[in-house]
Amino acid sequence: MSDASGRMYFAQISDLHVGKYGMNPLEASGNLRWALGEIGGLQPRPAGILATADLVCGGRREELEVYAELAGESETPVYASVANHDRWGEADDAAVLELVGPLRQRVDLGPVTALLWDDTLRVEDGSWPARLGEEQREWLTQELEASRGQAVVVAHHVPMLAIDEEWHDKWRGSNAPEALKLFREYGVLATITGHWHRCGEWSSQGVRVINTGALCGWQYTGIVPHWGFPTLPGYRLFCYEEGELRTFWRDGSYWQGQAPDAQVTIEKIGGVHTGGPRPQVRPPMVAGSVKVTAKAFVRGGRAEAVEWSWRRGEWRGMTRIFDGLWSEWECELDGREMRPWGPYSLAVRLRGEGRDRAVDAVPVMVAERDAAPFCAEGALPGAEQLWTLFYPPEGD
Repeated sequence: MSDASGRMYFAQISDLHVGKYGMNPLEASGNLRWALGEIGGLQPRPAGILATADLVCGGRREELEVYAELAGESETPVYASVANHDRWGEADDAAVLELVGPLRQRVDLGPVTALLWDDTLRVEDGSWPARLGEEQREWLTQELEASRGQAVVVAHHVPMLAIDEEWHDKWRGSNAPEALKLFREYGVLATITGHWHRCGEWSSQGVRVINTGALCGWQYTGIVPHWGFPTLPGYRLFCYEEGELRTFWRDGSYWQGQAPDAQVTIEKIGGVHTGGPRPQVRPPMVAGSVKVTAKAFVRGGRAEAVEWSWRRGEWRGMTRIFDGLWSEWECELDGREMRPWGPYSLAVRLRGEGRDRAVDAVPVMVAERDAAPFCAEGALPGAEQLWTLFYPPEGD
Protein backbone atom coordinates (compact mmCIF):
# COMPACT_ATOMS: atom_id res chain seq x y z
CA MET A 1 0.00 0.00 0.00
CA SER A 2 1.02 3.64 -0.44
CA ASP A 3 1.71 6.27 2.21
CA ALA A 4 0.79 9.94 2.01
CA SER A 5 3.77 10.64 -0.23
CA GLY A 6 2.65 8.05 -2.79
CA ARG A 7 5.35 5.53 -1.92
CA MET A 8 4.39 1.87 -2.27
CA TYR A 9 5.76 -0.87 0.01
CA PHE A 10 5.99 -4.63 -0.29
CA ALA A 11 7.88 -7.30 1.63
CA GLN A 12 9.93 -10.46 1.03
CA ILE A 13 10.52 -13.56 3.13
CA SER A 14 12.87 -16.31 2.06
CA ASP A 15 14.23 -19.67 3.23
CA LEU A 16 11.59 -20.25 5.89
CA HIS A 17 12.38 -23.98 6.33
CA VAL A 18 9.33 -24.73 8.45
CA GLY A 19 8.30 -28.30 9.25
CA LYS A 20 9.70 -30.92 11.58
CA TYR A 21 12.53 -31.86 9.22
CA GLY A 22 14.05 -28.36 9.38
CA MET A 23 17.25 -27.09 10.93
CA ASN A 24 15.38 -25.45 13.84
CA PRO A 25 11.70 -26.28 13.26
CA LEU A 26 10.14 -24.71 16.36
CA GLU A 27 12.06 -21.47 15.89
CA ALA A 28 11.33 -21.46 12.13
CA SER A 29 7.56 -21.56 12.68
CA GLY A 30 7.82 -18.92 15.40
CA ASN A 31 9.90 -16.70 13.12
CA LEU A 32 7.29 -16.97 10.37
CA ARG A 33 4.48 -16.03 12.76
CA TRP A 34 6.50 -13.05 13.99
CA ALA A 35 7.33 -11.79 10.48
CA LEU A 36 3.79 -12.12 9.15
CA GLY A 37 2.39 -10.45 12.25
CA GLU A 38 4.82 -7.54 12.21
CA ILE A 39 4.43 -6.93 8.47
CA GLY A 40 0.65 -6.96 8.89
CA GLY A 41 0.92 -4.31 11.59
CA LEU A 42 3.04 -1.83 9.63
CA GLN A 43 1.48 1.48 8.63
CA PRO A 44 1.20 1.79 5.74
CA ARG A 45 0.82 -1.97 5.35
CA PRO A 46 2.87 -3.51 2.53
CA ALA A 47 0.82 -4.46 -0.53
CA GLY A 48 2.02 -8.07 -0.48
CA ILE A 49 4.70 -10.50 0.64
CA LEU A 50 6.88 -12.38 -1.86
CA ALA A 51 8.12 -15.71 -0.45
CA THR A 52 11.16 -16.73 -2.51
CA ALA A 53 11.12 -20.48 -1.89
CA ASP A 54 12.58 -23.05 0.48
CA LEU A 55 9.36 -22.70 2.39
CA VAL A 56 10.06 -26.09 4.01
CA CYS A 57 13.05 -28.36 4.42
CA GLY A 58 12.36 -31.94 3.36
CA GLY A 59 9.82 -31.57 0.59
CA ARG A 60 7.13 -33.40 2.58
CA ARG A 61 3.44 -32.76 2.14
CA GLU A 62 2.98 -32.47 5.90
CA GLU A 63 5.58 -29.67 5.94
CA LEU A 64 3.81 -27.81 3.15
CA GLU A 65 0.61 -28.12 5.19
CA VAL A 66 2.37 -26.38 8.11
CA TYR A 67 3.50 -23.59 5.79
CA ALA A 68 0.03 -23.22 4.23
CA GLU A 69 -1.63 -22.99 7.65
CA LEU A 70 0.78 -20.32 8.89
CA ALA A 71 0.71 -18.31 5.65
CA GLY A 72 -3.09 -18.46 5.72
CA GLU A 73 -3.06 -16.51 8.98
CA SER A 74 -1.35 -13.52 7.36
CA GLU A 75 -3.32 -10.29 7.07
CA THR A 76 -1.08 -9.40 4.11
CA PRO A 77 -1.33 -11.55 0.94
CA VAL A 78 1.56 -14.01 0.57
CA TYR A 79 2.71 -15.05 -2.92
CA ALA A 80 5.20 -17.92 -2.96
CA SER A 81 7.55 -19.66 -5.35
CA VAL A 82 9.15 -23.07 -4.71
CA ALA A 83 12.64 -24.56 -5.06
CA ASN A 84 14.56 -27.75 -4.34
CA HIS A 85 13.76 -28.03 -0.61
CA ASP A 86 10.06 -27.76 -1.35
CA ARG A 87 9.98 -30.48 -4.04
CA TRP A 88 12.72 -33.04 -3.50
CA GLY A 89 10.78 -35.23 -1.07
CA GLU A 90 7.39 -36.82 -1.49
CA ALA A 91 5.63 -33.53 -2.31
CA ASP A 92 4.69 -33.54 -5.99
CA ASP A 93 3.47 -30.68 -8.17
CA ALA A 94 -0.13 -31.46 -7.19
CA ALA A 95 0.69 -30.86 -3.51
CA VAL A 96 2.53 -27.64 -4.40
CA LEU A 97 -0.36 -26.35 -6.49
CA GLU A 98 -2.86 -27.18 -3.75
CA LEU A 99 -0.94 -25.85 -0.76
CA VAL A 100 1.36 -23.15 -2.16
CA GLY A 101 0.02 -21.98 -5.52
CA PRO A 102 1.18 -21.94 -9.16
CA LEU A 103 4.84 -22.57 -9.99
CA ARG A 104 4.95 -19.21 -11.77
CA GLN A 105 2.75 -16.23 -11.09
CA ARG A 106 2.31 -12.55 -11.87
CA VAL A 107 1.55 -10.38 -8.85
CA ASP A 108 0.06 -6.90 -9.03
CA LEU A 109 1.55 -4.69 -6.31
CA GLY A 110 0.03 -1.42 -7.44
CA PRO A 111 2.67 0.46 -9.45
CA VAL A 112 5.00 -2.57 -9.35
CA THR A 113 4.54 -5.92 -11.08
CA ALA A 114 6.31 -8.90 -9.53
CA LEU A 115 7.06 -12.05 -11.53
CA LEU A 116 7.73 -15.14 -9.41
CA TRP A 117 9.19 -18.16 -11.16
CA ASP A 118 10.70 -21.57 -10.39
CA ASP A 119 14.42 -21.47 -11.22
CA THR A 120 15.56 -24.87 -9.83
CA LEU A 121 14.89 -27.87 -12.06
CA ARG A 122 15.33 -31.57 -11.31
CA VAL A 123 17.81 -33.31 -13.63
CA GLU A 124 18.53 -36.98 -14.28
CA ASP A 125 21.09 -37.40 -11.49
CA GLY A 126 18.50 -36.21 -8.96
CA SER A 127 20.12 -32.82 -8.32
CA TRP A 128 18.39 -29.45 -8.58
CA PRO A 129 20.54 -26.93 -10.49
CA ALA A 130 19.28 -23.44 -11.30
CA ARG A 131 18.42 -22.97 -14.96
CA LEU A 132 16.22 -20.92 -17.27
CA GLY A 133 14.13 -23.77 -18.68
CA GLU A 134 12.11 -23.56 -21.87
CA GLU A 135 8.79 -23.23 -20.06
CA GLN A 136 10.23 -20.56 -17.77
CA ARG A 137 11.72 -18.66 -20.70
CA GLU A 138 8.44 -18.61 -22.61
CA TRP A 139 6.45 -17.53 -19.56
CA LEU A 140 8.89 -14.79 -18.53
CA THR A 141 9.11 -13.42 -22.08
CA GLN A 142 5.33 -13.32 -22.35
CA GLU A 143 4.88 -11.60 -18.99
CA LEU A 144 7.70 -9.12 -19.53
CA GLU A 145 6.30 -8.21 -22.94
CA ALA A 146 2.89 -7.65 -21.34
CA SER A 147 4.54 -5.41 -18.74
CA ARG A 148 6.41 -3.05 -21.06
CA GLY A 149 6.47 0.44 -19.61
CA GLN A 150 5.73 -0.81 -16.08
CA ALA A 151 7.99 -1.17 -13.05
CA VAL A 152 8.88 -4.89 -12.80
CA VAL A 153 10.77 -6.96 -10.24
CA VAL A 154 11.60 -10.61 -10.85
CA ALA A 155 11.55 -12.87 -7.77
CA HIS A 156 13.18 -16.31 -7.76
CA HIS A 157 15.28 -18.43 -5.42
CA VAL A 158 18.94 -18.63 -6.44
CA PRO A 159 20.91 -15.41 -7.03
CA MET A 160 23.14 -15.01 -10.08
CA LEU A 161 26.76 -14.12 -9.32
CA ALA A 162 29.70 -14.55 -11.69
CA ILE A 163 33.04 -15.54 -10.10
CA ASP A 164 36.18 -16.10 -12.19
CA GLU A 165 34.28 -16.38 -15.47
CA GLU A 166 31.88 -18.97 -14.04
CA TRP A 167 28.53 -18.73 -12.30
CA HIS A 168 28.54 -19.41 -8.59
CA ASP A 169 26.74 -22.28 -6.87
CA LYS A 170 23.63 -23.70 -8.56
CA TRP A 171 23.94 -21.52 -11.68
CA ARG A 172 27.34 -23.07 -12.51
CA GLY A 173 27.49 -24.17 -16.14
CA SER A 174 24.06 -22.64 -16.73
CA ASN A 175 22.37 -20.22 -19.11
CA ALA A 176 22.34 -17.42 -16.52
CA PRO A 177 23.57 -14.89 -19.14
CA GLU A 178 20.45 -15.60 -21.21
CA ALA A 179 18.17 -14.86 -18.25
CA LEU A 180 20.06 -11.68 -17.38
CA LYS A 181 19.95 -10.52 -20.99
CA LEU A 182 16.17 -10.96 -20.95
CA PHE A 183 15.81 -8.99 -17.71
CA ARG A 184 18.14 -6.25 -18.95
CA GLU A 185 16.35 -5.85 -22.27
CA TYR A 186 13.01 -5.34 -20.53
CA GLY A 187 14.42 -2.94 -17.93
CA VAL A 188 13.70 -5.04 -14.86
CA LEU A 189 14.20 -2.99 -11.67
CA ALA A 190 15.85 -5.86 -9.78
CA THR A 191 15.91 -9.57 -9.20
CA ILE A 192 14.93 -10.51 -5.65
CA THR A 193 16.42 -13.77 -4.37
CA GLY A 194 17.36 -15.86 -1.31
CA HIS A 195 18.96 -19.35 -1.08
CA TRP A 196 22.34 -18.36 0.43
CA HIS A 197 20.81 -17.30 3.77
CA ARG A 198 22.84 -14.09 3.41
CA CYS A 199 22.09 -10.45 2.68
CA GLY A 200 23.80 -8.70 -0.19
CA GLU A 201 23.41 -6.54 -3.26
CA TRP A 202 25.37 -6.37 -6.51
CA SER A 203 25.02 -5.98 -10.28
CA SER A 204 25.15 -9.03 -12.56
CA GLN A 205 25.72 -8.04 -16.18
CA GLY A 206 23.82 -4.80 -15.63
CA VAL A 207 20.96 -6.32 -13.61
CA ARG A 208 20.52 -5.35 -9.96
CA VAL A 209 20.48 -8.38 -7.63
CA ILE A 210 19.10 -8.05 -4.08
CA ASN A 211 19.73 -11.12 -1.96
CA THR A 212 17.88 -11.78 1.30
CA GLY A 213 18.79 -13.68 4.45
CA ALA A 214 16.88 -16.61 5.89
CA LEU A 215 13.75 -16.24 7.98
CA CYS A 216 14.68 -19.55 9.63
CA GLY A 217 17.70 -17.83 11.22
CA TRP A 218 20.44 -20.16 10.07
CA GLN A 219 23.41 -20.15 7.71
CA TYR A 220 24.53 -23.46 6.25
CA THR A 221 28.28 -23.89 5.74
CA GLY A 222 28.71 -27.62 5.13
CA ILE A 223 31.63 -27.57 7.58
CA VAL A 224 31.64 -30.27 10.26
CA PRO A 225 30.88 -30.75 13.07
CA HIS A 226 28.15 -28.09 13.21
CA TRP A 227 27.39 -27.67 9.47
CA GLY A 228 26.24 -24.09 10.05
CA PHE A 229 25.61 -21.40 12.63
CA PRO A 230 22.67 -19.31 13.87
CA THR A 231 22.09 -15.80 12.57
CA LEU A 232 19.35 -13.27 13.19
CA PRO A 233 16.21 -14.25 11.29
CA GLY A 234 14.38 -11.54 9.42
CA TYR A 235 12.50 -10.29 6.39
CA ARG A 236 13.01 -7.60 3.76
CA LEU A 237 11.00 -4.48 3.04
CA PHE A 238 10.90 -2.63 -0.29
CA CYS A 239 9.78 0.89 -1.11
CA TYR A 240 9.01 2.00 -4.66
CA GLU A 241 8.74 5.68 -5.52
CA GLU A 242 9.09 7.42 -8.88
CA GLY A 243 11.16 4.70 -10.51
CA GLU A 244 13.44 4.08 -7.50
CA LEU A 245 13.45 0.86 -5.48
CA ARG A 246 14.78 1.06 -1.91
CA THR A 247 15.18 -1.88 0.42
CA PHE A 248 15.76 -2.69 4.10
CA TRP A 249 16.59 -5.92 5.96
CA ARG A 250 14.63 -6.17 9.22
CA ASP A 251 16.24 -8.19 12.03
CA GLY A 252 14.22 -10.60 14.10
CA SER A 253 15.23 -12.53 17.19
CA TYR A 254 16.27 -16.00 18.27
CA TRP A 255 13.14 -16.19 20.44
CA GLN A 256 9.64 -16.83 19.16
CA GLY A 257 7.40 -13.82 18.98
CA GLN A 258 10.13 -11.38 19.96
CA ALA A 259 12.14 -8.85 17.97
CA PRO A 260 13.94 -5.65 18.88
CA ASP A 261 11.74 -2.55 18.80
CA ALA A 262 14.63 -0.61 17.29
CA GLN A 263 17.35 -1.51 14.80
CA VAL A 264 20.24 0.25 13.12
CA THR A 265 22.51 -1.41 10.55
CA ILE A 266 25.58 -0.32 8.65
CA GLU A 267 24.69 -1.47 5.15
CA LYS A 268 27.41 -0.08 2.89
CA ILE A 269 30.91 1.30 3.36
CA GLY A 270 32.01 2.77 0.08
CA GLY A 271 30.88 0.28 -2.52
CA VAL A 272 31.01 -2.69 -0.12
CA HIS A 273 27.82 -4.24 1.22
CA THR A 274 28.53 -5.32 4.80
CA GLY A 275 26.58 -8.56 4.51
CA GLY A 276 24.51 -10.11 7.25
CA PRO A 277 22.35 -11.21 8.90
CA ARG A 278 24.46 -10.52 11.96
CA PRO A 279 26.75 -11.81 13.37
CA GLN A 280 27.94 -12.40 9.79
CA VAL A 281 29.77 -9.41 8.32
CA ARG A 282 31.79 -8.60 5.21
CA PRO A 283 34.42 -6.11 6.42
CA PRO A 284 35.99 -3.71 3.92
CA MET A 285 39.39 -2.16 3.47
CA VAL A 286 39.07 1.54 2.74
CA ALA A 287 41.34 4.16 1.22
CA GLY A 288 40.73 7.89 1.30
CA SER A 289 37.24 9.24 1.90
CA VAL A 290 34.25 6.87 1.58
CA LYS A 291 30.52 7.18 2.10
CA VAL A 292 28.93 5.14 4.89
CA THR A 293 25.22 4.25 4.63
CA ALA A 294 23.18 3.10 7.64
CA LYS A 295 19.50 2.19 7.93
CA ALA A 296 17.32 2.45 11.02
CA PHE A 297 13.91 1.17 12.12
CA VAL A 298 11.72 1.93 15.14
CA ARG A 299 8.60 -0.17 15.45
CA GLY A 300 5.60 2.12 15.67
CA GLY A 301 7.82 5.21 15.74
CA ARG A 302 10.53 7.20 13.98
CA ALA A 303 14.31 7.28 14.29
CA GLU A 304 15.22 10.79 15.47
CA ALA A 305 19.04 10.61 15.22
CA VAL A 306 21.76 8.19 14.13
CA GLU A 307 25.42 8.73 15.02
CA TRP A 308 28.67 7.06 13.98
CA SER A 309 32.10 6.58 15.48
CA TRP A 310 35.43 4.89 14.84
CA ARG A 311 37.22 6.31 17.86
CA ARG A 312 36.29 5.51 21.45
CA GLY A 313 34.06 8.16 23.00
CA GLU A 314 33.74 10.31 19.88
CA TRP A 315 30.34 10.32 18.15
CA ARG A 316 29.35 12.30 15.06
CA GLY A 317 25.94 12.87 13.55
CA MET A 318 24.75 11.23 10.32
CA THR A 319 22.53 12.92 7.72
CA ARG A 320 19.04 11.56 7.05
CA ILE A 321 18.50 10.92 3.31
CA PHE A 322 15.23 8.93 3.42
CA ASP A 323 12.33 8.65 5.84
CA GLY A 324 9.58 6.05 5.47
CA LEU A 325 8.83 2.75 7.17
CA TRP A 326 12.57 2.85 7.85
CA SER A 327 15.08 5.69 7.54
CA GLU A 328 18.42 5.91 5.72
CA TRP A 329 21.46 7.89 6.87
CA GLU A 330 24.85 8.85 5.43
CA CYS A 331 28.21 10.19 6.54
CA GLU A 332 31.76 10.48 5.17
CA LEU A 333 34.52 8.34 6.67
CA ASP A 334 37.94 9.78 5.90
CA GLY A 335 40.53 7.05 6.17
CA ARG A 336 43.26 9.69 6.21
CA GLU A 337 42.28 10.45 9.81
CA MET A 338 43.08 6.85 10.75
CA ARG A 339 46.44 5.15 11.08
CA PRO A 340 46.93 2.18 8.72
CA TRP A 341 46.18 -0.66 9.00
CA GLY A 342 43.82 -1.12 11.89
CA PRO A 343 41.55 -2.92 12.39
CA TYR A 344 39.00 -0.38 13.59
CA SER A 345 35.44 -0.86 14.80
CA LEU A 346 33.17 1.39 12.77
CA ALA A 347 30.01 1.74 14.88
CA VAL A 348 26.62 3.40 14.47
CA ARG A 349 24.02 3.97 17.13
CA LEU A 350 20.37 4.90 17.10
CA ARG A 351 19.81 7.39 19.90
CA GLY A 352 16.88 6.51 22.12
CA GLU A 353 15.77 5.23 25.49
CA GLY A 354 15.42 1.57 26.49
CA ARG A 355 14.25 -0.58 23.60
CA ASP A 356 14.37 2.41 21.24
CA ARG A 357 18.17 2.34 21.40
CA ALA A 358 20.25 0.21 19.00
CA VAL A 359 23.83 -0.23 17.82
CA ASP A 360 25.71 -1.97 14.99
CA ALA A 361 29.38 -2.20 14.12
CA VAL A 362 31.66 -3.54 11.38
CA PRO A 363 35.43 -4.08 11.48
CA VAL A 364 37.32 -1.89 8.99
CA MET A 365 40.91 -1.98 7.74
CA VAL A 366 42.55 1.19 6.41
CA ALA A 367 45.00 1.11 3.53
CA GLU A 368 47.99 3.35 2.98
CA ARG A 369 47.01 6.61 1.36
CA ASP A 370 46.49 6.28 -2.41
CA ALA A 371 46.79 2.49 -2.17
CA ALA A 372 45.56 0.59 -5.23
CA PRO A 373 43.62 -1.14 -6.58
CA PHE A 374 40.36 0.14 -5.10
CA CYS A 375 36.92 0.34 -6.61
CA ALA A 376 35.52 3.73 -7.53
CA GLU A 377 33.78 4.00 -4.15
CA GLY A 378 37.08 3.69 -2.28
CA ALA A 379 36.67 0.28 -0.65
CA LEU A 380 37.43 -3.38 -1.29
CA PRO A 381 35.43 -6.23 0.28
CA GLY A 382 37.11 -8.61 2.67
CA ALA A 383 36.21 -12.21 3.45
CA GLU A 384 33.01 -13.03 5.31
CA GLN A 385 33.46 -13.52 9.03
CA LEU A 386 31.53 -13.71 12.29
CA TRP A 387 31.95 -10.60 14.39
CA THR A 388 30.14 -8.73 17.13
CA LEU A 389 30.78 -6.15 19.84
CA PHE A 390 31.06 -7.48 23.37
CA TYR A 391 30.06 -4.10 24.81
CA PRO A 392 28.26 -1.08 23.31
CA PRO A 393 30.58 1.83 22.44
CA GLU A 394 30.88 4.38 25.22
CA GLY A 395 30.77 8.15 25.26
CA ASP A 396 28.30 10.94 24.53
